[in-house]
Amino acid sequence: MEEIRKLYKIVWPEGKDRAFTMSYDDGIRQDARLISLMNKYGIKGTFNINSGKFGLENNFTLFGKTVDTSTFSAEEIPEVYKGFEISTHGVTHSSLMNIGALAVTEIAEDRKALEKITGTIVQGHAYPYGRYDEGTKNILRACGIRYARTITSTHNFELPDDFLEWNPTCHHTEECMMELGKQFCERHPMLAKNPMLFYLWGHTYEFDQFDNWNIIEEFLAYIAQYKDSIWFASNIEIYRYIQASRQLEFSADGTAVYNPTSTEIWFDAAVFGTGKIVRLRPGETTVL
Repeated sequence: MEEIRKLYKIVWPEGKDRAFTMSYDDGIRQDARLISLMNKYGIKGTFNINSGKFGLENNFTLFGKTVDTSTFSAEEIPEVYKGFEISTHGVTHSSLMNIGALAVTEIAEDRKALEKITGTIVQGHAYPYGRYDEGTKNILRACGIRYARTITSTHNFELPDDFLEWNPTCHHTEECMMELGKQFCERHPMLAKNPMLFYLWGHTYEFDQFDNWNIIEEFLAYIAQYKDSIWFASNIEIYRYIQASRQLEFSADGTAVYNPTSTEIWFDAAVFGTGKIVRLRPGETTVL
């Protein structure tokens, strides 16, 4: 069955051939400005929050410049992040490596706190300082975490082999960001073996640090021009869609496919000469 599955190319909802997502860390007050820009351009994404650092007044100095890194209070979170996914970043932003059972507390308690505040099921994570190992991944699995973002740039648009090692495309401070954006929007999708995904990440205080809010707005404005071919989604929406697509069941000869999930799945059936995008509703069987 796996050989038959490889004959098909999954595409994003509504038959779109690209997806774009963002992920920003720490729950700091500049997130509100980025969210305003994201809403302006119809962009979706995920914010990774430390529940043990709510309502802190703080600042950060780098390269001789001090910027505000104060965080939102627990009471502010639901309204500020309305419409966006919230995921874990550890209660205290501690590295999960080499801290034993405390790693379980960092994740499980963060998840509980965020779920109570938002009224949602929280299943995502971003590794503090980008540090993790196989033991860390096992702890995340035990805590009900389904995906975790690293800080390792791929500079490509491929899906992760392991969602607990989800490497982003790039950080917004990288000079190649706009060039990658142009490649992503203008590259012919037939050149990609999988549906294309651009994953951008960072910290919003960095826009103050480098005085470059104009850079992210220019980038989002450019990406938004291609909304007809790009699915703008949160991290968890990407994860759930791909997981559902991997559960499709094919007939022995590959001419029929059944969707056992509750998610509508789209795929390219051109391999059989039909040249069409197929929409497979939940519980539906389609003859190709």
